[in-house]
Order: sequence, then C-alpha cells, then structure tokens
Amino acid sequence: MGEKRCGIAAIVGRTNTGKSTLLNSILGKKVAIVSKVPQTTRNIIRGILNEARGQIVFVDTPGLHKPKHRLGKYMNILAEDSAKGADVIIHLVDASENIGEEEEMIVSYLAKAKAPIVLALNKIDLGGKFIPEYLKLWEEKKGKPVAELTKELTVIPVSALKGTNTGMLLDELFSLMPEGPRLYPEDMSSDFPQRLAYADIIREKLFECMRQELPHSIAVLVEELVERSKALTYIRAEIFVERDSQKGMVIGDKGQIVKKVGSLAREDLEKLSGKKVYLELAVKVKENWRQDEEILRRMGIVM
Repeated sequence: MGEKRCGIAAIVGRTNTGKSTLLNSILGKKVAIVSKVPQTTRNIIRGILNEARGQIVFVDTPGLHKPKHRLGKYMNILAEDSAKGADVIIHLVDASENIGEEEEMIVSYLAKAKAPIVLALNKIDLGGKFIPEYLKLWEEKKGKPVAELTKELTVIPVSALKGTNTGMLLDELFSLMPEGPRLYPEDMSSDFPQRLAYADIIREKLFECMRQELPHSIAVLVEELVERSKALTYIRAEIFVERDSQKGMVIGDKGQIVKKVGSLAREDLEKLSGKKVYLELAVKVKENWRQDEEILRRMGIVM
C-alpha cells in the first residue's frame, strides 16, 4: 500500500457560511459550536479526520469580516494566518446569498495563496441561486475562466447541513494532500484546549436560549476546572457582558435564563467529559472587554 496522505485543510469564508457545520458534518461529531449568529467561531478549532487514506487536519477559522474592535481584528488575523499554513484552502461560500464587499476582500486575499483552493458552494439545498456570481468573482480576481483554473481552483457544490457531496469534497482534499506521516495520533479528534471547549459549549447554550435577545458582546471564560473525584468535575465559568442592561437579559426573570443555560450546558459537558459536572455560572459586567487584550488572551484569541 502507498504512503498515507496527510495535511492541513483550512476552512475560510465570511461569517455565517456554515464553516462549523461543515467541519462537524465531515467528522461525524461535534467539535465546533454552530449558531446563526455571525462570528460564532472565535478561535482556531482543529478537527482531525483519520481514515485508511491518511489524516486531514481541518482548521475551522473565524469568519472574515470588516473588524470594528480588537476582537474582530484578531479574529481576522487568526483566520489569515491559518490559511497561510494550510496545504489546501477550502473557500466556503453561501451560494444562497449574493456576494458583497467582504467576499471580494476574501477572494482578493485567497487569489494570492500558493495552496490549491477548493471553492465549496454551500447551501445548494436552498437552490444555489448565486453560484454564477461567485464563479465570476474568482474569474475576475484570477484573470482567467474557471475552466482554465483546474490546477489552482476546484469547484464543488455542497450542503454542509444535509451532507450533500461531502464525500466528493473529501476525495478531492485527499488527492491534493502531500504524502507523509500523520500529524496527530489516530485516536485524536481535536486539539482544542479543554477550558476553551467547555466555554464554547456554554456560549452555544446562550445562543440557543436567548436567540435574538443575545447581546453580541458576550464572552465566557472558564475560571476554575477541578477534578474533584474520578466521577465529578467542578467548573466555574464567568459570562461577560458590556452593560448592566445586558446582565439582566442574560440572567433573566428570577434567574430563569442563566439557569436554563446552565442545565443545557451541563448535559453536553457531561457527555464530553464522561463525568458528572457541577457547573457554577456568574454573569459580570466588563465594559469594553472586546478591547481588553488580557481577556482576549485568556480566550485563546491573542497568543
């Protein structure tokens, strides 16, 4: 049998195109939180696929966007740096939505990349109305018709939600990966730090429980993580908001919202850890936390 193919595939795109959904679909398990709220993914989350052909390390990057604060600036830097180190770049677009200024910015950046690009036209289950616009954008940036870009750009329509053509996408990715040894052990599915993974689960439940009422300027930090016994883990987490009015929204009437968040998060945390979890949540006001480099460092966004 020939050498295994192993390498890194960066999933790049603007916010809310389905990057985390695609990663979870390919791996068959949840390693990244999913929400309709833009910029849900704030960290670089690596999902690791192991199979007979080799290993692909998927890097789920934050959505590229026009930043309004330090958090947004650092999220863009994380995404761009991850793309630079990838063997293959998956440019994931929402083919049900028209291109805009952010998409033009992304394609201008990716058109200069040395790694091969797979243009994954996502949400084709919704009709793929704007596929011609995305193809035209790439042709304009490259100065060639798509038919002449076969060595630089592969086009694959997919549905991350339905799993449509994800097998075809994997076939293409493995064909583009270099031969070599695995980068991570075969039994490893993610290298995302435990505290950040736990914080993301809590943040996901905030998205679920609050929906439209959720303040965008919200953060979760796990302050304590203690294995109290072989069967019990104690987790103390703080939820940061920027204003007093937001604090009341997160807590809810008689604490109903934060209690529901804690209950739902505890279920997922117990599944992930395989232990009983005692979860303590506190909601605190931290003005302008998105400009605070110490908090961004503790969130794993600033190194």
